[in-house]
Amino acid sequence: MPTTKPALLALFLLAGCLDPKTFDDTAGTDDTGGSDVTVFDVNDGTAPEDVAVTLEGLVVTSLVNRSGEGFFVADPAGGPNSGLYVWRQLGMDGLEVAVGDEVRITGTPSEFYGWMELVIGGVDAVEVTGEATPPAAVDLGDGSGVDWEDYESVVVTLQDQTVTAIDGFNTGTLSAGIKLDDGFQYLEYDCRGAFESVSGVVFYEYEAHSLNPRTDADLGAYSAPSAQAGTIAAIQAGDVCGPVTLEGVVVTGQGAQKDGSTTFFIQDAGGGPGTGMAVYTPDAEVDPQVGEVYTLSGSAEEFYDFTQLRVADTTTDMTLTGTGTPMAESLSEAPADWEPYEGALLTLADVTVTSVAEFGEVSTNYNIGIDNLYYEHESANGDTFATVTGVVYYSFSEWKIEPRDAADLVP
Repeated sequence: MPTTKPALLALFLLAGCLDPKTFDDTAGTDDTGGSDVTVFDVNDGTAPEDVAVTLEGLVVTSLVNRSGEGFFVADPAGGPNSGLYVWRQLGMDGLEVAVGDEVRITGTPSEFYGWMELVIGGVDAVEVTGEATPPAAVDLGDGSGVDWEDYESVVVTLQDQTVTAIDGFNTGTLSAGIKLDDGFQYLEYDCRGAFESVSGVVFYEYEAHSLNPRTDADLGAYSAPSAQAGTIAAIQAGDVCGPVTLEGVVVTGQGAQKDGSTTFFIQDAGGGPGTGMAVYTPDAEVDPQVGEVYTLSGSAEEFYDFTQLRVADTTTDMTLTGTGTPMAESLSEAPADWEPYEGALLTLADVTVTSVAEFGEVSTNYNIGIDNLYYEHESANGDTFATVTGVVYYSFSEWKIEPRDAADLVP
């Protein structure tokens, strides 16, 4: 995004330490011809990397991004390869630029993991020289057959786009095949939602291109998707995304309330791998009980790689329909992969505590932790259990089993 995520920020800082760049702020002259150098020269490699250049007559096409580290400029001619990302490791505090400013910038071209940047040493390397009309966004139609590398750092427009998927970082994928991301502002949309048009700047990060709207004006009319009938198994298999209605699901893990929200667990009738998931109610504290059966409507989403159903209105989208019996899947050894058991109700046999971690969690011989989302157990290193029952949770990149009460830990 150049929203710089923590890992990306660390890479930036590491790159700055291992390969410090030097800057020549002498206006108008440099080894490649000074002000004769253009954005196109930088992008096609005519202007060599790591040699200071001065670019004149550029037009600002975005405000500083959410990371606070960069903004975008373009050659007034527009078109492919006409945009450039201006980046400073220490951020852009003190810089005052607006879309439409004409600027003169001295900096060093540097390709960072496949994305060409103009690296500046200080905000005084950017001089506002007047006002200009930004080049029109390049209309790429529906995006079919586009080579996105030609449009890195360029403002483009896509027509008639549907969100085909949303990943664990709330990043969507458009029907054009490019990601829809929040480098400038947070966005709200659902999987299967449709935009009449989407404009924005093309970023390149983590070996993928993304389209980043700068303001609400970059977003055309949006059509929210309607809820479709589905099952937890279909959601976990990736066959259903966005608004969905689940009927006859049984609660396997009661509500855990925090800051006005609730997380609880459900499964399809019968249970088993791929049939459990979490439910998150962001604006309500509710208290579903294990064994209650519900019809739920919400949006299926990935939250940091953990599948959940977000239920926005518990008064209309959460209906108690009866009671049932949650079925726990039994395991006698650790599986090769815990992913199929995400959100499932499990019973593990012959469990040994192998170490005690922080915050009430312990490690086990199953390569999964026993956590305390529901029950504050006091397990010690070397403790053994005939069985441990609970729902499988995933947080902070670790798998955990969550016993619901003392009866779930059988010595």
